[in-house]
Amino acid sequence: MHKIKKIIYMSACMFLICMMSACGSKNNSDVTGTDVTTEMEKQITTEAEKTTELTKDGEGFYVTDDYVATVGDTINVRVSPSTDAKIYSLLGGGEVLKRTGYNDEWTRVVLDNTNFYIHSELVEITDAPPEPVEEDTATDSDVEKVVLDKIIVIDPGNQANPNMSQEAIAPDSDITKQCATSGNVGATFGTKEYELNLMYAKALKSELEKRGYQVALTRDDNYVDMSNQSRALFANSSGATTFIRIQMNYSANKELSGVMAVTMTGNSPYNSDLYSDSYTLATRILQGITAKTEAVNHGIYETDGLTAVNWSNIPVVVINLGYLSNEQDETNLIDENYFNDMVLGIADGIDYFYDN
Repeated sequence: MHKIKKIIYMSACMFLICMMSACGSKNNSDVTGTDVTTEMEKQITTEAEKTTELTKDGEGFYVTDDYVATVGDTINVRVSPSTDAKIYSLLGGGEVLKRTGYNDEWTRVVLDNTNFYIHSELVEITDAPPEPVEEDTATDSDVEKVVLDKIIVIDPGNQANPNMSQEAIAPDSDITKQCATSGNVGATFGTKEYELNLMYAKALKSELEKRGYQVALTRDDNYVDMSNQSRALFANSSGATTFIRIQMNYSANKELSGVMAVTMTGNSPYNSDLYSDSYTLATRILQGITAKTEAVNHGIYETDGLTAVNWSNIPVVVINLGYLSNEQDETNLIDENYFNDMVLGIADGIDYFYDN
């Protein structure tokens, strides 16, 4: 009997050694040269365990009732689980969303009381957001301050007569650029960019004022002489809390169409402290536009080469509303209905930035 117990004991030891050896040989391709279990592995393991307990719905998604947080800088929220599907919204990182399901590639989330889809690599499981605390503590002075903080300068890019003089692209910079240009001309209908920029800027000003904003334009006429540097300095001295420049795009590729935002880079040598707010503002405006129009969203381009951006002391974004080199974009931009939808979309994005 003693001998049998010894054999059983030795067999158990050999089994444990084999198991430990097998575990030690597991390789994580994301963490080279280490056998430490990462947080991602833990999450995947947890998901696998939960999946065995979940049921699938008609879409082939495992049904869930929990929360995820977005991961990254710019996350596309699509109307269906496909990279070819229309982008409903553009989100930044750290947004907490209710998750209603997932499959091997896509996560289904709730936004604006509707199901949408985000690629699963761009979200991670998180806790439910805290319940909002309802407090009625605002005073008249508090309300007044919120209204006063909504002060915006809109810069209709370009002008009728170009200014060929050179100016520094940023404080203490030896690099110079032309002070002002007249912009591009539509390839199909000959639309002048400087005229279109002003039309959109005036309409946006009117819409924002209806919503309680104070708005100033850097120019309200096409026949001015304002350099890009002077436009930023005007915004700095106005008491505004954001600076938004309206302009159009142009490309040798006539097939290219859609909207794009421009900000400084995160390590700008001139005003990197404004990067986070500027990027958020750009994200929200693009989100508003794509919710109101069918415009293709080209996201946010970061550069330290724009004079008006570099001289700004307040959050700043350049919004390119479309490509005048593209026939459909030019057609849309001068269409009354599209024009109105674009203005409403920009205003909605600005609302979201200020109110959240």
